[in-house]
Amino acid sequence: MKRFLASSLILSLAISGLALTATVRQSVQTLMNAAGIAARVDDWIQPYVAAGDFSGAVLIAEGDRVLAEKRYGMADFVRGVPNRIGTRFRVASLSKTFTAAAVEILIDRGKIHLSDPLGSYVPGIANGGQITVEQLLSHQSGVGALDTADRYRDCLDPSEWLRRLRQVKPLFAPGKGDQYSNEGYFLLALIVERASGMPYDRFLQENIFGPLGMKDTGSACRELPPGPNAAGHVPGAAPRSVVPLPFNEAVEIGPGSIYSSARDMLAWLRAVDTNEAFSVGRFKYPYGWGRRNYSGRNLIEQSGILEGYDAHMALYSQEHIRAVVLGNIQSGFFNRIPKDLEAVLFGGKISRPPEANPFRAAAQELKSCAGEYATDAIPYHQTLAIQSDALAMRWGNFPFWRGLAPIGKDAFFFRYEYATVRFTRDKAGNVIQMSWQWEGGDPMVFRKLGP
Repeated sequence: MKRFLASSLILSLAISGLALTATVRQSVQTLMNAAGIAARVDDWIQPYVAAGDFSGAVLIAEGDRVLAEKRYGMADFVRGVPNRIGTRFRVASLSKTFTAAAVEILIDRGKIHLSDPLGSYVPGIANGGQITVEQLLSHQSGVGALDTADRYRDCLDPSEWLRRLRQVKPLFAPGKGDQYSNEGYFLLALIVERASGMPYDRFLQENIFGPLGMKDTGSACRELPPGPNAAGHVPGAAPRSVVPLPFNEAVEIGPGSIYSSARDMLAWLRAVDTNEAFSVGRFKYPYGWGRRNYSGRNLIEQSGILEGYDAHMALYSQEHIRAVVLGNIQSGFFNRIPKDLEAVLFGGKISRPPEANPFRAAAQELKSCAGEYATDAIPYHQTLAIQSDALAMRWGNFPFWRGLAPIGKDAFFFRYEYATVRFTRDKAGNVIQMSWQWEGGDPMVFRKLGP
């Protein structure tokens, strides 16, 4: 009798579990209704478009079924050219997924091993004999960082990049730290070239872009080849305004040189999801990607920023859901994309653009805020200056100035990152420090070094 009751209980629980699983599956399937997802995407994106904080393309698919294929705003606001799904954007650090894939292809061919030292491919880098390919892939190499104005402005030859990198001090001993490294992925691109015997862009074309039919994808330092290209834009001083870049930011091969369209990036997500040749699951970490779990669902994703451009892609392998967001207005919306996207897909609260009421600041007050500032938390100084009658800032030697919009007495809003900036004065009225408050973070205080 006990055995019968136990068996009945087990059967009952199993049936209940199946019913619950079916209910959950049905609930997800309901959310995956194409019309519903498309409407949720519009509900999410349109307010940011109206705020002047997003312009671009959004493409979401479940397996091979497209759920939402949306375009917003202008590829070129000056010329009045609208964005299309086929518009090509600079995808910034999404490039790292291709660089890592190139390395993995060569690993499969026996040309590279994860344990290989950097020095066996690229000599002359500090600690090159101890830095491994795997440490470069996982941002644990400690390779030094470059910060000169011309690196962001000019397309330097890779040999010049390498010459400079050989002269900088390492950040930490290999494997003893973890710091996001564009320089590390530049060195991986050189390893790909030396192990394959062909240029980085040609290797990607012959082994990834071509086989996957990614006809709108390639590598470019600064200027894209002629075609349906999106021009980069940044927030203007006035609310909801945007301005074009004075010039495109230059970027080296490896960490950020790829341009692509939403459809091509969706093809890339499909390959990573279903094509064994590009699967990241055969390695202990999805190199070039980030492994995440925001609300109980595993995913891999990558985000990227170049001046004037935002890019994000996510892959939920268990659900076979793939999402691409490419934009040509750089704003604080970028940091909200991952969790907002998950809310759009599976239900939840999506964000809305922040409200920042404009304030008329006196010219002398703006001028008194100008100067150089420093904090122990960041190795680069921040410079503030008056640009076109407005207060603007820049980091280190970065050549792009970014505007701060007055919202009150000694208070400003930074639309690039949705940060609030406040200045503190001494009894004589002189600015002595400023405090930056980003969403969800602790304030960061900068001391003023001088005018």
